[in-house]
Amino acid sequence: MLGNCLRTFLGREHAIWANSRNLRNAHTHLPYSEYHPDIYLQVTGELSDLEFPPDRRRLHPVNKQPQLPGSTKPPKYTRRKIDCRGPETVFNKLIYSQYGIQATEGGELEFGHFEMMRVAINKHLDEKRMFALWCVDAPWKPVTRRAQGKRKGGGKANIHHYTTPVKAERIIVELGGYLNWREAYRILSRVADKLPFRARFISQDLLNTESQIEAYIKEKNVNPFYQPGYALAHNYAGCRSFISPYYLDWGTPGNHDSRRAAYDSRSEKNVRLQIFTHRKLI
Repeated sequence: MLGNCLRTFLGREHAIWANSRNLRNAHTHLPYSEYHPDIYLQVTGELSDLEFPPDRRRLHPVNKQPQLPGSTKPPKYTRRKIDCRGPETVFNKLIYSQYGIQATEGGELEFGHFEMMRVAINKHLDEKRMFALWCVDAPWKPVTRRAQGKRKGGGKANIHHYTTPVKAERIIVELGGYLNWREAYRILSRVADKLPFRARFISQDLLNTESQIEAYIKEKNVNPFYQPGYALAHNYAGCRSFISPYYLDWGTPGNHDSRRAAYDSRSEKNVRLQIFTHRKLI
């Protein structure tokens, strides 16, 4: 109905960036931008075409610790830094194909980080035309810590807090609805800068462009050593003697923990191998 009215008034198949004066004369109501009230959003058909989450549109508070039965003793884990290393191969795509925050390196999220993201995003969220949802689990990994000045020994320390491990390329939060790129960038970019690890604001168009560039480079590249993991699989220049075995699973040294490589006494060889295996000759 609304789409037909716009097509009749503007004489186009789709109405894109319609002016507020024209819409006022047409007696139609469209969702508008809070930062740019004179510019309306893109409309490609009926407003019901956009998919919204079924439960709620705001970010809900997460539990500070996992809920266990009353008679269950909370388990204690080791550090398990492997949970933060390597690329994310499952939850690295946007569910609603609009906007979100993506981690570019591994790290851990605490309860305070969840609260920071929830308050910052819900403050600028208009429930009538926007929605946001979590893409990571609530804190579940226990972290133990001893009191300051306490002697060593006596077994493993008590649980101090819980965290959520995040790998590189993991989607943390999604934002969608009737909003433009600039409005989503202003909301999510500030949140991404405050996280304890490097993260970035992404959109579905950005992910599609990056995949197209990678496909083009893979097709046009004439370097025989560009294929990820090729030099490692064939042990060129004896690289397996100074390369972590996780490289064989992940296929590229780019996903290795940068902090470990910085303290590695043979980090110069790692840099040489990265240049040798990632040089692109087109």
